[in-house]
Amino acid sequence: PREFSRSRVRRLRAWNSLDWALYAHLNRSFWRKAEEFGMERLRREVSQLRGRREFLAGKCLKGGGPVPAQAIPDGNLRPFQPPGGGRILGFALKEGLGKEERELCERMAMPELQYKDLLERRQFGNGSGAG
Repeated sequence: PREFSRSRVRRLRAWNSLDWALYAHLNRSFWRKAEEFGMERLRREVSQLRGRREFLAGKCLKGGGPVPAQAIPDGNLRPFQPPGGGRILGFALKEGLGKEERELCERMAMPELQYKDLLERRQFGNGSGAG
């Protein structure tokens, strides 16, 4: 591991102080709520969630996991690729899914920008300006 000088560590801490304060607050808040919820109950529910995610990935996803964006035939499921950045993976759905299965799987595989748009349409309508 690379060592940093004390002055560099001080500068990094000062530069990131707001991020660190936010992280520390949210981390304390999370663990306090986790204790109130019950750690064993939390472990059980996390395990159930992971099992459900694995089941749905096997049911919905071509290849069972993430793929490069260019390998996703449905443009609505392709994640945004930032210019000059790393490549963002997404999910391609299996072919032959029934209508209800496909709708469920699309919601599970939809990238965040498209999902945000879907939620906005449901909450505020189609953007016709009414309201």
